[in-house]
Amino acid sequence: MRNWFPPDQADKIAKRFMDWMKNNPPDNSIDKNLGIGVTSDENGMILAISLSVIMKGKEKEALELATKQNLFMASGIKGFKYKSEITLDFPEAYKILGLAAPEV
Repeated sequence: MRNWFPPDQADKIAKRFMDWMKNNPPDNSIDKNLGIGVTSDENGMILAISLSVIMKGKEKEALELATKQNLFMASGIKGFKYKSEITLDFPEAYKILGLAAPEV
């Protein structure tokens, strides 16, 4: 998941995220967070990137949860934008092609 917001909204974002986490603790039966990184983009916006592993068969639930979180975060935060994506790891992508992934 990627979130963009103006630097002057950082305090509000941090507080909203803490509120979300307080009322929505992680559900490791749906996904497991691997980490969150923060940087800036070419337009000066803060970019927060979250990477998670979605449990087998839980794609729908993971997208619903991400959407709810993003809508919660966006309410009252001027300039907040988000994008949720599901990407496959290397071996999963090769499985779809009917191939075994080479060692890298």
